[in-house]
Amino acid sequence: MWNFLARNKQVAAMLGVLALAAVVVVVLTTKGASSNVVEKGPEEAEDVSDDPYIFSTHSLPSEDRFMPSIGNGHIATNIFSNTVYLNGLYNGHKGESHRARIPAWANVRLNSTLTHKPFAPVYSLNTRDGVFTVRVDRDRSVVTQRIFAHRFYNRAIVNQIEVTSKTYADPNLTHRDIWIAVKLMPGAETSDDINFESPVPEVFHGRTIKSSCGKTRESEDLEYQPLPVNVCVYWTSVPDHLVVPQHGSKVFTFAMTVDKNRTVAREELFKVLQEDSKVLYQRHVDAWHALYAQAGMDIEGNLQLSKIVSGIWYYFLSALPSESTSHPQDRFFGLSPTGLSRGGTFEDYEGHNFWDTETWMFPTILLLYPRYANLLLQYRLDTAPVAERLAQETGHKGYRYPWESAYTGMEVTQPCCPAVAEYEQHVSGCIAFAARQYLAVTRDEHWLKHGGCDIVTRIADFWASRAVINFTTGLFDISNVMGPDEDHADVRNSVFTNVVAGYSLYLAQYVSCLCKSYFITDHAEQWADIAWSLALPFDPEHDYHPQYEGYRRGQTIKQADAVLLGFPLQYPMNRRTRANDLSYYESVTRESGPAMTWSMHAIGLLRQGDAGKAASMFNKSYEDYVREPFKVWSENRRPNIGATNFFTGMGGFLQTLAFGYGGVSIHLDRLLIDRPQLPADATRLRIRGLKYLGANLTLDIQESQTTLFVASVDDNWPLKYEDGKNEIALAAKMTLTLSGEGPFTIRSVPWKDCKLPDDVIGRSHLRP
Repeated sequence: MWNFLARNKQVAAMLGVLALAAVVVVVLTTKGASSNVVEKGPEEAEDVSDDPYIFSTHSLPSEDRFMPSIGNGHIATNIFSNTVYLNGLYNGHKGESHRARIPAWANVRLNSTLTHKPFAPVYSLNTRDGVFTVRVDRDRSVVTQRIFAHRFYNRAIVNQIEVTSKTYADPNLTHRDIWIAVKLMPGAETSDDINFESPVPEVFHGRTIKSSCGKTRESEDLEYQPLPVNVCVYWTSVPDHLVVPQHGSKVFTFAMTVDKNRTVAREELFKVLQEDSKVLYQRHVDAWHALYAQAGMDIEGNLQLSKIVSGIWYYFLSALPSESTSHPQDRFFGLSPTGLSRGGTFEDYEGHNFWDTETWMFPTILLLYPRYANLLLQYRLDTAPVAERLAQETGHKGYRYPWESAYTGMEVTQPCCPAVAEYEQHVSGCIAFAARQYLAVTRDEHWLKHGGCDIVTRIADFWASRAVINFTTGLFDISNVMGPDEDHADVRNSVFTNVVAGYSLYLAQYVSCLCKSYFITDHAEQWADIAWSLALPFDPEHDYHPQYEGYRRGQTIKQADAVLLGFPLQYPMNRRTRANDLSYYESVTRESGPAMTWSMHAIGLLRQGDAGKAASMFNKSYEDYVREPFKVWSENRRPNIGATNFFTGMGGFLQTLAFGYGGVSIHLDRLLIDRPQLPADATRLRIRGLKYLGANLTLDIQESQTTLFVASVDDNWPLKYEDGKNEIALAAKMTLTLSGEGPFTIRSVPWKDCKLPDDVIGRSHLRP
């Protein structure tokens, strides 16, 4: 990702803007930034709400790409866009694969006479309720439009327009009926990706319904996808005006449903239309509230940070499947760097999956919503047969996952950029590391039995076949790779690649013990021997880790690479070595790098005890990337844009809060809380619903004290809390005060008495 060729393709970028352009008919104005928020660019409007969950503005962004999205994990769209995307629906062969565009037959707009002067519309995104609203206060009525991707009827995008008369309180006033002009916005009713049939009308309870089905035009790979994919859309017709009695109020509901099954799409639309409008809306809101009741991150004292956090979780959860729906969920196809509402263009990474999922988005999702972490790993399990094929094609064993994957799991990197597809093999190690974190947090035996044992050991087989003994050094080399820094390709012994490879090999040894009653392997000791003997570049003179073998000091890099050893990999090293890695690579990282680089530096500095410098890095990780008023993230720093809405940058930000300021770290045998502290200007940081071995915890960091509340525990995994002086068995409804910086440790009984992996790579313990 962030490919050095792709980022310079201006034509592709322009096409991306055109393809994602929203249909906006209002005259837009831009207001200046207030003094207490990050300075905004000329393309941005102002958020005027002081509610941490609501983003409100009187004018929309002049850049359509900064419009917010709505979604429910099945379908998603950007507000006022002419395009809808469906989870797992792609069109295009191999490197041309991208999310298939579905026309937005739910793009209902109020007429411009309502949104121009003299009326002052208020546009709001309510992240708590999962709804976008347009509110217009007129002389005789208040018009409120609500747009949402229904969380229960998850095949549906719903438009509700509520008109409330102001004259109903005085029946003596005589006025004619209230007319509200509306329209279904035109804009590419056909699709270049799907062969839609001509719309077919029918009547349901006096309303005209239209439907159209089609098939994707081109398969991603004919061997793994021999047939195109079907998709059906149902939608309500839209009149040119709505009529409300002079003394009354009314809610008009319009909807669009999408599914690969015609019957499901049709039934879903009819259920939506039969539901009472208030019940329909409340059922959606209740589902969002239930989701937030499970977990969340709350910040007090710093409204800007609080809003950014609310926005991130809203966008993340909008791209993840609903928990309960009117129809069974379809197979889930993972999280792309720009979510589900984008991905039809090269600029927005075409809806593909990268290492971004496991490295940047997965960790905080795992801590708060482990069920979704399981779904993310399931996507990799589903595509494992293709990963085996890819390894065989390069003469290796096991599973080699592609750099970019979509519907089939085949490599779908654009033809322009073969280097990343060939060399960034660390993606397989990142998947194994995500599995390691998942097992540490859940000890999910069911997952191990149903594919987990296999994926961990087969990734280890890949690395074992990739490592080649160097008879001069006596160590194993991994050559012809590229680390996260995409400025340097085809290198040998990338420190990041070798550490994730080593962790993969050690994890397989551990898992072979966990799985021994139902999964037999004879490679366990061989895996550990290779991991122990992998080359790990280290410069004793400067006491730091060169990024790869042959790296010359002073060479500029694109993004965080070697510093990732300290976090998220948490590779053990001397404290001074860690400090040297951080300071040196900060000095050679180019300013145009992605936001996550500075998030990782912030975490490293917080763990080193340098809160002041960490705050500077933390600010750098979001200030120039968050776009107002809807807290949409751009891939590139102002004034550049790149991909939007950039989930990868959001993931790095959340990790700084959880693993940096929260001080949380995940280990195979314990959960650690070390140096919990507050971000600048915040008076409280609360991580609710932190899940560990079935327990539900809340870490509450305030200026006066830090507490850990135990909402519930799992009797299968009794937990003990240790702070160096005391050892306490955790029980439900218990509150502990964490005094000092820590570390504070939570651990359970050993799992199956299996020995933890050594995790020593490159014989680093032999260094002087």
